[in-house]
Amino acid sequence: MEELTTIRHYLHRHPEVSQNEYKTQEYLLGLLEKLDTDSIQKTANTGILVTFKGQSPGKNILLRADIDALPIQETITTVYKSVTNGVSHKCGHDGHSTILYGVAKHFSANRPQQGNVYLLFQPAEENGWGARNVVADGFLNKLDIDFVFALHNLPGFSTHTIVCKTGSFTSSVVSIAAFFKGYTAHAAEPWNGRNPAAAMGRYMLKALELNHEDKPAYVTVTPVHTQMGEKAYGISAGEGEVHLTVRADSNDRLDNAIEQLKQFATDEAEKEALEVSFEMIEPFESNQNDTKAVAIIKKAAISNNLVYEDIAEGFRFGEDFGIFTNIWPGAMFGVGSGKDCYPLHHPAYDYPDEITATGIKMFIQIQKEAQQA
Repeated sequence: MEELTTIRHYLHRHPEVSQNEYKTQEYLLGLLEKLDTDSIQKTANTGILVTFKGQSPGKNILLRADIDALPIQETITTVYKSVTNGVSHKCGHDGHSTILYGVAKHFSANRPQQGNVYLLFQPAEENGWGARNVVADGFLNKLDIDFVFALHNLPGFSTHTIVCKTGSFTSSVVSIAAFFKGYTAHAAEPWNGRNPAAAMGRYMLKALELNHEDKPAYVTVTPVHTQMGEKAYGISAGEGEVHLTVRADSNDRLDNAIEQLKQFATDEAEKEALEVSFEMIEPFESNQNDTKAVAIIKKAAISNNLVYEDIAEGFRFGEDFGIFTNIWPGAMFGVGSGKDCYPLHHPAYDYPDEITATGIKMFIQIQKEAQQA
């Protein structure tokens, strides 16, 4: 564990944001290339896919860890604190990467008895593009994957507890920006222009009416940014934009909410003779945990003498592993990182090194249990 802790601390000291994980990739490649693997290839520009072939045919399993950090200035004062101003591992991806390296080291010394194991060190989870870019590369379509699995450390749960559920484990999330365009006029004669203020205000209020809670079903609309015109007090604004983050328990419910929002914006723009356009930002598909995959995770937890907690409701955060669970059977599970731990994305959050061994044991046992599914 000493080596793994050293690796995790190095990754923590040298964080890189989504789609810029070049040094992280270089460091991990340096470690992985010393192992006995069947192949190592780059994917999604800054990601890595490692293959370990089984001794005999069986279920082929993809295990994934994310490697990117966040644009957050951390406040911890440990010797391994981030050396990059304004960037830090506040979601524990340094720990996830370390866990997957530990799994790689295991399979390097102990080839899978059945089935191939594919280890994906995935970039750009935080902005929702990493999994999409990996799929777009096309490598995974050639691997005959039977199951996909991922984990996430979870503050608020007892250390080492394995947390999972069937169905929606994480939210379907996307941000939608609506751009309203008219034209300016003198502020003394606003009727000679097309000011978007009224349309933007009505659109915002209608958007908030979509908030709905019928647990486990929900839709949450959160205004995150608005902008209109310039600070030029003699000019009536001619354009503006409204940015909303929308999340739901399922992809279908999110898609329906987005269509309603687009219609709201279009209707309000027409009333003011404005043009309107849209941009979808940082999309995340809901992780839909497969029943068989969840059963595999539960068996692995029991085999490792770990507490297993079947939660009733999924988590509100987005996780782009949902891209994979909507293509292949699979599941994401959580590893408790302590009830008194700072929450994810908090400036003082720090992944607890004691759960690294738990994550490694879970992934290894999952691969074994999957052969019986």
